[in-house]
Amino acid sequence: MSYNIRHGERIDSVLDLSSSAKIIKSQTPDLCALQEVDNFCSRSNNIEQIEYLSSKINMKGTFGKFMDFGGGEYGMATLIAKPILSTEVVTLPDGKYEPRVSIIHKVQASENIVILFANVHFDWIDGKEGSQNRLKQAKALVKHINTLNLPCIIAGDFNCTPDSPTMQYLKNQGFLFVNKGKDNLSFQGSNKVEIDHVVYKNTTSVVFTPVKSLLLKEPLASDHRPLVVDFEVTLK
Repeated sequence: MSYNIRHGERIDSVLDLSSSAKIIKSQTPDLCALQEVDNFCSRSNNIEQIEYLSSKINMKGTFGKFMDFGGGEYGMATLIAKPILSTEVVTLPDGKYEPRVSIIHKVQASENIVILFANVHFDWIDGKEGSQNRLKQAKALVKHINTLNLPCIIAGDFNCTPDSPTMQYLKNQGFLFVNKGKDNLSFQGSNKVEIDHVVYKNTTSVVFTPVKSLLLKEPLASDHRPLVVDFEVTLK
């Protein structure tokens, strides 16, 4: 699952992190990449949001800091239900206004299969500069992932459409895109666009097969829709 939760602020400007928790819990994901997460920030009632979510959903939570913000920290977080073998918070090239990281977990998907699960939230600005920043961030992430030599899923708010230079770079690096079907517009702001994605890369021994993908119809809890993908993971 990938979900930009907008620090728990609903479209109607009501702060309600419990809505995000209920949506995530209803899908019972094994792996969940969250973006726009606060850690003790004043705008979200000074709570540790990933601790709140992990306790409500009964999953292990990891926070990745972008920067200091509002008396606390702003960044991303990952929830995992499978056994975690290792966790890295990898620094990516900065965006124009905000730093960026990726949370990368090495996960025991089954008794014989270990995979990587990477959470991303690339730079959000428009135009040529934003495109260049996102491409730099993707290249830094892939460079690191390639050193680990494991099958990989990358999920998150890529802030770019499938035909963008960043997504085409990932395609050229051997990543496959999960097809969302016709109902593919994940961002529900003034301009509805497809910018939330799940991409994956197989190895010679492990193959991911997307079985089902769904963008949930959740128009109130955030300005992004949750993306849920079911994978079959098999050994060759």
